[in-house]
Amino acid sequence: MKSTILDKFKDDLENKKIAIWGLGKEGISTLQFIQNNNIKCKEIGILDTKDLPEIEGTKKLNKTEELNKYDLIFKSPGIVADKSKIDIDKLTSQTEEFIKILSEQIIGITGTKGKSTTSSLTYTILKNYYPNTVLVGNIGIPCFNAINEIDEDTKIVFELSCHQLEFIRYSPHIAVILDLYPDHLDHYKTFENYINAKLNINKFQKDEDILIFGETCKKYINSTINNNICINDYIKNRTITINNKKIEILENETNLMGEHNFFDIAVSYYICSEVYKISNEEFKTALKKFKGLAHRLEYVTTKDNVAYYDDSISTIGETTIEGIKALKKVNTLILGGMDRKIDYSNLEDFILDEPNLENLILMPDTGTRIYKELEEKGNSKKCYLVNDLKEAVKKAKEVTKKDTICLFSPAAASYGFFKNFEERGNKFKELLN
Repeated sequence: MKSTILDKFKDDLENKKIAIWGLGKEGISTLQFIQNNNIKCKEIGILDTKDLPEIEGTKKLNKTEELNKYDLIFKSPGIVADKSKIDIDKLTSQTEEFIKILSEQIIGITGTKGKSTTSSLTYTILKNYYPNTVLVGNIGIPCFNAINEIDEDTKIVFELSCHQLEFIRYSPHIAVILDLYPDHLDHYKTFENYINAKLNINKFQKDEDILIFGETCKKYINSTINNNICINDYIKNRTITINNKKIEILENETNLMGEHNFFDIAVSYYICSEVYKISNEEFKTALKKFKGLAHRLEYVTTKDNVAYYDDSISTIGETTIEGIKALKKVNTLILGGMDRKIDYSNLEDFILDEPNLENLILMPDTGTRIYKELEEKGNSKKCYLVNDLKEAVKKAKEVTKKDTICLFSPAAASYGFFKNFEERGNKFKELLN
């Protein structure tokens, strides 16, 4: 990394009392960044719910209120900040510091669903033709981990979650909001609070910046910058038309299934083609090589003439609907997970109207609620209430019709049952194989 960039981070952090709130992956990354780069802080305090051993060069904190004694509080994503106990003005994060210093180089991508696929696809295509490109953020790579790879010419694709965006006061040069659906209401309490966290990606943009968004975001966005692009306006069937450039992407030219993934491709195309001048031929070549990500409509295996797909990433009804549409021959659907009180009306109505879908295998907690709500709507599908994923897979093998598909698309969070959606998806594969 060129010293000038590190100097900017040092100017921001040195001679200050720094608190790290949450010592998970991102908190550890922050501590290592400070220590490995010899950033001279007056004091480093650490607050975590776990009983931590003594860490050299740091002070162990025991109460939330102690954080207010520090100049900057690096809050880890997902921690709820109680404004009655915390000085919100002192809150910062890796995300905020990173965007503050490197905003002109960042393509920030958020949305309720599709952000990992869009971020990975955009990164993969850019990396083919601009080797000095990095991928960071909610994809599982703390942004401070990549600083040694970055100079003033690096292109940075940054996947951003609502939790990373909640308290930021800077926005990236290119901001993408793919879609907005009710999610994480256990944390935000209202859909409006959740939307406001997401919209911070654009809130601090300047006129020369770019905002790209999907149709579901239109009614929530109140942007005054010059470059506001609703990507749906450029899509017709399988064709994307931007200014004088047109590209048609047939289903056999990509490994990504479904109209929702075609939308993600269109977003990547706008960025790669319009902003970074990658040709249609180059874009198509790189797109064809992109295999997609695990646990996102991922084909697992075929057993007894039944194809099994893992869509463990699905935590809302809309993504399960898109998965069924994309695969077309879904005969059995496995649903259920942590109940975050989101509305399943659209999913339930879709299930009732879907002729190929015969079997619903429903796991706690949301599966029980969906079962009751379907009964109230006059359900005629075969429903099987099971206790866990092991029972669900066993039942799926018994009831799924040959030459069809069994789709595991929970439409709910994994927490309380699994560590995360990856562990849940891996368990599904393990039970099949």
